[in-house]
Amino acid sequence: MNRLSRALALVAVVEAAYAVVALTPPGLVEPLYGFRLDADGHWTLKLLGVSLAVQAAIAWLLRRQPHRGIAGALAAYQFGSATVDWMMWLALRDDGIFATTQAKVAIVAAIPSHYLLGSLLTVAIVTAGRPVTGDVRAL
Repeated sequence: MNRLSRALALVAVVEAAYAVVALTPPGLVEPLYGFRLDADGHWTLKLLGVSLAVQAAIAWLLRRQPHRGIAGALAAYQFGSATVDWMMWLALRDDGIFATTQAKVAIVAAIPSHYLLGSLLTVAIVTAGRPVTGDVRAL
């Protein structure tokens, strides 16, 4: 298994875990994770959970024959996600975002982990040197 394959497997596991968290029943979200959501927030969280599950599945299914373009898109998501997290934390800090201890712990862990995953994917793409799978039809 090459670096890119290992990075995709790691992304699959991490995003699957995030999907499980996002798909938690609404009544358990605040007690377990500390996020205070209204009905629209729960709806949005469930949509995000489905997206994360699909992302995990794509990373897992392509881990044996990784495609650099798809790995690049997954890396861009990781960097974007971490950036949105800290930007929203700064923008909404006076409005009570991440107000509970659990939410603060979660976000403090999420930001560097997303940047790390994005970096691992980027390094793996660069060190792969040539397209691992050059023909999209082979996917």
